[in-house]
Amino acid sequence: MTRSKSLSFLLVSLLPFGVLAPACSSSHESTKGQLIECTTDPGTGVILRCAPGAGDGGANTCVDVDEDGDGEPGDGADAGDGPVIGLAGRAHDGGGDDDGEAGDDDGDGVPDAEDCDHHPGEDDDGDDSGVDLPYDVRPGLGDTTAPIADAFDEKGAQPAAIVSVTGATWRLAELQAGTAFVVTAEDCDHAGNRDVGRDRVIVTWKNADGSVHADHLDIRYCD
Repeated sequence: MTRSKSLSFLLVSLLPFGVLAPACSSSHESTKGQLIECTTDPGTGVILRCAPGAGDGGANTCVDVDEDGDGEPGDGADAGDGPVIGLAGRAHDGGGDDDGEAGDDDGDGVPDAEDCDHHPGEDDDGDDSGVDLPYDVRPGLGDTTAPIADAFDEKGAQPAAIVSVTGATWRLAELQAGTAFVVTAEDCDHAGNRDVGRDRVIVTWKNADGSVHADHLDIRYCD
């Protein structure tokens, strides 16, 4: 082995593995176990987008602990890991006290009044109607789809009526009318309001009992 090859081998052997590993290809840095601040729709309270941070309690914002590291407040059945310090340095233990401190009914360290989980479509929104939307739908190239109806079908039940569809403008006429269409390459490649080929819409619907609910739905064409 030549001297140059020997030196190269020695340097590679001494370097930490992380120096040689490729950069993470994720679209965002994992926020698992960290506080995230989310902006909300002023009309419906539906979550629009989130970023790492404890927030400042501003209007049309909320805070949550991202238990699963996906950058969103929804964590399904995942349980929290105990109290978290992050909001103005205060630790919350899952309940209010005699001095009127806001409760924290999911024990994640975020007071209920600031917690994203209490917003429409999130983990603790109080909706037990059985009509719900998944986080996203992924129609493929060439598929015939009515994304919102398909999304409700995925969760098992259709609402009595769609009240409104707002947010993204791509295919908005079809989405508002519930008209099926065939997914084209243009759908896959358009600049969506979330990413290339990806749109987030806010769907407001009415259930058979007259109750009105709202949630966000990501439509990921050709994903």
